[in-house]
Amino acid sequence: MENIACYGRLNQAACASRGTHLSSEIFNGTQPFTGLLSRPQQFNFREIVRGILMSGSTYLSHIGKANGAVRNERKTVERLSRTLRKIPTEKCAELHILNQVNQYRNEVILILSDGGDLQKPYAKKMKKVCGTADGSNGHKAGRGYPMHALMAFGLKSGNLCPLALRTYSTLNEGFKSTWDEERKNFDLLRPLIKCSDFDRIIIEDRGCDDEKRFLYFVNELEASFVTRIHAGAKSRIFSVQRENGEYENMKVSELAEKLRSKAGGARRWWNQKLKKKLTSKIAFQKVYLPKQPEIPLYAIFCYSEGYIEPLVVLTDLKIETLEDAWTHFFYYKKRWEVENFYRAIKQQFGAERFLILDFEKIRALIFVLLLAYSLLLKIKQKLKKVLGFTYQLFKDFCQRKQKSGIHHLDILAFLRDYFAQPETGNFYRFYSRQFRKNLYCSTKYQLKLFDFRKIW
Repeated sequence: MENIACYGRLNQAACASRGTHLSSEIFNGTQPFTGLLSRPQQFNFREIVRGILMSGSTYLSHIGKANGAVRNERKTVERLSRTLRKIPTEKCAELHILNQVNQYRNEVILILSDGGDLQKPYAKKMKKVCGTADGSNGHKAGRGYPMHALMAFGLKSGNLCPLALRTYSTLNEGFKSTWDEERKNFDLLRPLIKCSDFDRIIIEDRGCDDEKRFLYFVNELEASFVTRIHAGAKSRIFSVQRENGEYENMKVSELAEKLRSKAGGARRWWNQKLKKKLTSKIAFQKVYLPKQPEIPLYAIFCYSEGYIEPLVVLTDLKIETLEDAWTHFFYYKKRWEVENFYRAIKQQFGAERFLILDFEKIRALIFVLLLAYSLLLKIKQKLKKVLGFTYQLFKDFCQRKQKSGIHHLDILAFLRDYFAQPETGNFYRFYSRQFRKNLYCSTKYQLKLFDFRKIW
């Protein structure tokens, strides 16, 4: 009886404190920005973060309701809207990156880079809305705001964190080019790059096959890069050294055909974009940019069965063996995490469903979305540390369910249901009910908690 009474008291204590856990995480995550806001603004700022996590919406009215503001909806919306106007987005972005320095000081990190867009096709009164290319719809022209995201992935710790999410408009004053806006985003990374002697490797897709980007990363930013480049008929020209010591200019497509017979180190790996396993061989070649012969580069050619053109990756990281080539090739494949980030903020946080008209408020709201996603990743990392071996068992269980076509547990949906439920004394029953409810859900576009396929 004493054990039962003790267990009941523990349940009551856990139920009483569960509402404070998320609040403490939000408080700690937003604490670095308190010097930029007044006390009431700090409270409203945290309220917006929590409301987005709980409601999955960017409507200010839904955010207010998720925080218990059921009365005076109009005043709540006005209060939160005024706070968004006061958030200094640029300074907050700098502080957010500074806060990640200690986390990644003692390991090699991949800086995952990719462009995106916020589509607002029916926006008429929205300020500075401009033309964009919808990447999820075959780069179809549309209306909205372009974006550029940066994420960090630690090779040793496995920690993943969004670093920056820049929203801009081509109609904004001072806009020069897309590369100029993305460069401003990269410039924020200097404290993270300078803080350690370990490599900082920027990962980009073939849309960034541009010589000025390569030179900026190596010479100005002092970081390494791994970029997919075009391999078709319109591919770029490299300078290749012959056996006699002379240099020859050769297109990537020609070099790919020359190295096809020399490819080796066959592997079977999972292609996230195609959703299937591929059997591939790999080859590499030391190359130079025709106008920059002092910078040695390496082109990696991945030849897959069933495909004519190889997947070609360019990097300044030194390659001596096929194993090195595979390692650096899979660095590029990790870039898919940025795609997951965009998918998460749009499908799970409602990034494209806001009704705000002011451009500065929109930029502030997008920064809050970045913080919300960052908070969710931190909760996942803490869960892994706390559960230990049980965490691995849970991953194995979800992996089996995923293979059978059943969506596995969505931590975001679980958190929303968990904190939305009234207090209950049957704490263990609440957990079992929520796990079962979210395990067998049929939502097609769930935010995945775990990625089990070992693509590394």
